[in-house]
Amino acid sequence: MSSNVFRKVKNPVCGDVATVNKQQGAWYVEEIHERRGSLERTSPLGKAQILAANIDLVVVVASIASPPLRRGFIDRALASAQWNHLPAALVLNKIDLAGEKEAACPETLNRVYGKMAGYTVLSTSATTGQGMEEFKRLIQGKTVALAGISAAGKTSLIRAIHPELDLRIGAVNAKTTKGRHTTVSARLIQLETDTFLMDTPGLRAFSIDHIPADELKFCFPDFEGYGECRFRNCLHESEPECVVLKAVERGQIDRERHSSYIKLLHEENSFS
Repeated sequence: MSSNVFRKVKNPVCGDVATVNKQQGAWYVEEIHERRGSLERTSPLGKAQILAANIDLVVVVASIASPPLRRGFIDRALASAQWNHLPAALVLNKIDLAGEKEAACPETLNRVYGKMAGYTVLSTSATTGQGMEEFKRLIQGKTVALAGISAAGKTSLIRAIHPELDLRIGAVNAKTTKGRHTTVSARLIQLETDTFLMDTPGLRAFSIDHIPADELKFCFPDFEGYGECRFRNCLHESEPECVVLKAVERGQIDRERHSSYIKLLHEENSFS
């Protein structure tokens, strides 16, 4: 929103469709139209915070190294998309760093999030060009929200497929291994006639406490398809005759992914 556009309604977000009026040389937002497909997180005040609206696809961008990959962030962002009935995909970026000692294992991540959870998983590198064509096909004709921690490489991916765009790229702090913010507010970038990217600010936290604890299990698609638990209100934590726990024991559900779910189940506005 430009500096000479004022609002009469609360909390417009990136991707909103709005009605505006010009009065005495200034533009005013009069109405925010009904939203479809919003990406949310829990704010530090404990309330649901909409990051972007009118989305066709959420793409979680995670670098396999530099900064280190955080599966907790991935699980939160994917759960938020699932809660809002949004299709989602995972991009494992900086795949050219796969040989580094601290790099996450792409094969493991593909198995957990692709084969087990059913998400589209791509491996990309803006440096070598690997996966760029697949990334372009993934987002073609859609309005896409990119979500990732600072310096995961969201801006680099955009510039790799549209180098003419003048976008700043951040770096990783060598001492903290955390990224420096370069995108300070969400922005809508038109790549082609029918393709738009919403580049959200690099986030260091993605709390999802606004999702009720007894409904969080529905945000993990890899928990589905194993039949019914003994108890209808089973939380898949320690209950007897839980089909999800049995699937974890058989190796059909990734143990670390289930542990992430249990951690989220008991969090109270955690921002790790």
